[in-house]
Amino acid sequence: MKFNVSSAPRWQSCQRRSAHHHLRRGSMMLWTVWVFLAMLMMVAGLFNVMWLSCVRSEARRHAESAVIIGGHAFLSDDLLRLTQQPFENEGRAARCRNAAIEYFSQSGDSSLSQIVSADDLELVQPLAQIPADGPGLSQPTTAMSGTANVPEEIRLIFGKAQPNDQVRMFFSGLTGVHLARLGVSAAAKIEHSPTGFLPGGNTTIPVLPFAIRDQGPAGESLSNGGGLWSREIEAGQGSDNLSWNPEQHSVENGSDGLPEITLTISSASSVGSPDSFVPLRFAAVASTENSGQIISWMQNGVTADDLKTLGLSQLSFPSKVSVSSLSNTECAEIAAWLQSHQGRTFIVCLCGSNIGAANSRNSSAKGSAQSTVQLNRPVAARIMASGIDSRGVVRVRLQPCVLITSTAVTSSSATAAQNRYLYSVRLCN
Repeated sequence: MKFNVSSAPRWQSCQRRSAHHHLRRGSMMLWTVWVFLAMLMMVAGLFNVMWLSCVRSEARRHAESAVIIGGHAFLSDDLLRLTQQPFENEGRAARCRNAAIEYFSQSGDSSLSQIVSADDLELVQPLAQIPADGPGLSQPTTAMSGTANVPEEIRLIFGKAQPNDQVRMFFSGLTGVHLARLGVSAAAKIEHSPTGFLPGGNTTIPVLPFAIRDQGPAGESLSNGGGLWSREIEAGQGSDNLSWNPEQHSVENGSDGLPEITLTISSASSVGSPDSFVPLRFAAVASTENSGQIISWMQNGVTADDLKTLGLSQLSFPSKVSVSSLSNTECAEIAAWLQSHQGRTFIVCLCGSNIGAANSRNSSAKGSAQSTVQLNRPVAARIMASGIDSRGVVRVRLQPCVLITSTAVTSSSATAAQNRYLYSVRLCN
């Protein structure tokens, strides 16, 4: 048998090349697997980033709505009661938190409602209590009464009670962690130091086109309680026979701790007794258009176009406004509208007792377009009852209320006096 010695090196070389080829194929497969895993992790990370971004965006949207709802739930008419017990403040805080949490349960997103609790909502109190404008319902009147504390902000930190496990939540598909602190928060600022009201777009000022005299015949100051509103409402000397049921949206018989005030409207309102409403003119209109304009303001509010005719951009306090006159027909129309809108809330202006005339030749016993009155400050009131007698005198019974309006222009001064009736709830950083 012959053996070819020269073929052995070639065979060994082929074996080495084959082994090297298999090794390289194995290395390429290994690198392919690693590249595939890296790409998979990148894709998974991209989807997680998108998922977290959507979750945070949705959580922020819901959180902003929740703090607004919580602020509205806190602000209610019971803030105006003459006496305040500590448990009433605690009850308002609890109502605020419950309203915000209930919003999440009704939003339809169960994943968000599971990571928010009442402890996540914080009511931030102001650093210093600013005195209200004049003697009022938020001031203590007896040793047992207290002050109604209105928070400066309603703040929600989403998932505050959950662990701050962002890494595990980032890979929630692998770790199974779906509940963690999202790093999302929202806050709503409660402001109640209005200096005026600014309509804009479709938003109008819900102001009643009538003013209440709040100074005595001798020009007594508001702090002395010389006016009808100061005496009967803020000093608590008015009768308390009616109450407002917010659940049923109806007026009921019985006291609720909020006194009422009765005012009259007649064809001689501008020069009548101190309990007469003073009709106001919020636009430069002809006297023949006055009737429809008064009802329009009561129905729809004062618009920006109305104020523009007076050369104004906003209704400011203090300021002077023209006084209007009413006919018996207009009084009857106003009485009919008031009777059908019981429970409606308005901004009401408190004015001085004197009605001046820019032009004495144009002034009359009933008041004219040239007659003016000084508007001192705004309050808020609800129509509790109304009627008209055989002489054409309209009687309106009002109760103080809390009114939240987006048209309020608030003062930025830290020492500005606070208004206990009018509030604005706005999102803040």
